Amino acid sequence: MADLVLGEPAHIQGDITTNRWVGARSARALEDSLGFGRGRLAAGWWILLLKQQLQPDDFIFAGLTLRSGGREGLPAASPDLDEQRPHVQDVMLREMGAANLRECKVRSLASVSLSGPDRLVKVVPVTRIARADTRPDVDYPMGGGGLQWTLIRPCRFLVAARVDENGIACTPRFSVFLGESASYDDRARLARYLEAA
Repeated sequence: MADLVLGEPAHIQGDITTNRWVGARSARALEDSLGFGRGRLAAGWWILLLKQQLQPDDFIFAGLTLRSGGREGLPAASPDLDEQRPHVQDVMLREMGAANLRECKVRSLASVSLSGPDRLVKVVPVTRIARADTRPDVDYPMGGGGLQWTLIRPCRFLVAARVDENGIACTPRFSVFLGESASYDDRARLARYLEAA
């Protein structure tokens, strides 16, 4: 993945969710919400906001953050074994057919916007894990149940915030504390920014 620069655009693919499942959470709360293993966000993370209208061919369905990797069943102990689990998109295609699946994508796009709590967001951990070193059963446990899609082509995002290892969230205009003891005012300020930027 290319280096990210705060306040600049970035073209990124991969898993996304809605802002309501990211928002102004502490590292631990965000790990629980998105399904990252404990400590994965300890070194910090980036918050990217989608800045373009998606088309049906830009993404595949990945279910909810309850499902690691957008696959059915429990995560496996190795990446190769994990990829044997059926993917949500493949199950939907088999059950619905291509035309109905595409229509479902079109209807789903009507439920998201480019601002507010339902805008699409990507969280990029500062600590990256090489595929060969991944333990899906440990690194990607069940999350909180938020919408999850996978972008299959790079799409335009704004690099909106960088949260450091101390829980300081920096935006291009201000910084606030997001640690476990963060104030309501700090969380609310970041939340408003993520909805409007």
